[in-house]
Amino acid sequence: MSLYQNSSAELGKEYREDELYVTIESLRCELLEVAQERSLSDHAVLELSQRLDGYIVLAQNKMMESLRSRKNAAAAYGKKTKSQRIRNNAALQQ
Repeated sequence: MSLYQNSSAELGKEYREDELYVTIESLRCELLEVAQERSLSDHAVLELSQRLDGYIVLAQNKMMESLRSRKNAAAAYGKKTKSQRIRNNAALQQ
C-alpha cells in the first residue's frame, strides 16, 4: 500500500486545526529531508508531496468553512439588531 493510499484514509478523519498544522509541518519537514536525499521525481518524494497537498487542501477548506460561518453569524447578528431597532422605534412612536 502506498503512502498516498494511507493518507486518503487519514484525511477522512476529523482533524482539529492544531493537529492539522502539526501534521502539515511534520510532512513538510519529512518531504524536505527525503527530497534532499533523492530525486524530485522519486516515487517516495511524489507520494509525500501528494500527502502534503491533501492536508493543505483540507486546512484551506477548514479555513474557508470558518470564514463562512463567521460571516453568517455576523449577518445573523446584524439582522437581529436591525429587527430590534425597528421594534424599538415602533414602541417609541406609540
